Amino acid sequence: MTDVVKENIDTAKGPAQQPELISAIFRCYRDNFWLFWRIMLPFIVLGVLFHFGLSLFESLFDSVSDPKNLWRFDTTRGLAVNEYPREDLIASGSVVSGMTFSFHSFSIGFLWLAICPLTFVTVRYYSGAEVTMRRVWARTRPKIGPILRGFFLLYFFAAVGLFAFLVLTSGILPLPASPDASSLCLGLFLIIVVLVYFGVNWSLYNQIIIIQDQRSAIKAMRRSSTLVRGVWGRTFGMYLLLALFTMVFTAVVLGLTLLVFSLTVPEFDPIRRVLLSPEFFTLFLGGHARISFETAPSFWTVGVMIMVNTLVHAVLAPAWAVVTTQLYLNRTGESGFASK
Repeated sequence: MTDVVKENIDTAKGPAQQPELISAIFRCYRDNFWLFWRIMLPFIVLGVLFHFGLSLFESLFDSVSDPKNLWRFDTTRGLAVNEYPREDLIASGSVVSGMTFSFHSFSIGFLWLAICPLTFVTVRYYSGAEVTMRRVWARTRPKIGPILRGFFLLYFFAAVGLFAFLVLTSGILPLPASPDASSLCLGLFLIIVVLVYFGVNWSLYNQIIIIQDQRSAIKAMRRSSTLVRGVWGRTFGMYLLLALFTMVFTAVVLGLTLLVFSLTVPEFDPIRRVLLSPEFFTLFLGGHARISFETAPSFWTVGVMIMVNTLVHAVLAPAWAVVTTQLYLNRTGESGFASK
């Protein structure tokens, strides 16, 4: 491993050296920016088509005919229809704003499938080895099976957590007695703690698949848990900082998109009051703004919001790849495959 990697590994030894680690992450992102985007292009197209098709499907089948099911344009997820929990009937064009901490901002969807090839680029960059698109896909192609299995396994566990939350709050299953508010809060807190704990433990599985040539997604997650053991708090802290940046970046970009809509599309006029006031700056502190419609607005506004939201995820996906690869190298210092 070159001196660059050795220097990066040393940055994990103490809090005083964290700025050097952040600087190394920024340099890697900057130097590989265009290669990262070329790798993500197929996943970006897939994400746009999927979400656009989903919105079109909901529109064609009139899934918003129920007054409680609204089209929502907001600064946390971009566009949502039929979200949970359902709200009371409100007038079309109503605006809601305030402070929040939304986990929806942290989902990069299909772009999570690009983490393995992005990891390959990152490790070869740190080793000083040449990296090309042909090398990237030649290394990644045999790992498609484990990558997909790991991807769906993580979403399965997240779905289990969501289902548990729905059981607590909506009575999907009959409970002996209706839980009070404190019990619901405690149950939700415990679900989040469990999901975060295992999410951090398994966060390096992509690196293990691509670097250690691991063909089993479950074994990769076990190995990831082993690597994280003993530095769980430090690893969580790094992810938390990146998650906060993700939340703010997403909210500001989507907020500016809604501001443009409010200046060009009459339907979005009501949200202009929020976005042109000092309340806009709350987006930098975890705030949100949302406008709801009983029926789908113009076709192009749906397409633009989906595109912008996908591109925001595309900007953030390499950052997650570089950070997790840095953490992996800090724990292992592996360099064996870089010259292959």
